[in-house]
Amino acid sequence: MKNKRFTHVINEMKLSIIEDLHTLEKGYGKRKWSISENTGIPIDVLTVLLKQLKIEGKIELIMIWCDQDSTPNGSGYCLVNN
Repeated sequence: MKNKRFTHVINEMKLSIIEDLHTLEKGYGKRKWSISENTGIPIDVLTVLLKQLKIEGKIELIMIWCDQDSTPNGSGYCLVNN
């Protein structure tokens, strides 16, 4: 039963990430620090959860572009097909 000890908390954090990304308009992504700020999940924990969600096919990593000059400006996360 030790393996199931934190399952509920992990699932709640994943749901919080999905809900945060659900607010994005189509074609936009959100940076990791912004997700952390909105959800309250520490960056080091968030990194692992984002990777798990990516493997599960629920989110994807996308390029973020500067709106002013259309140059690449890092990467972010969004829901799959958004």
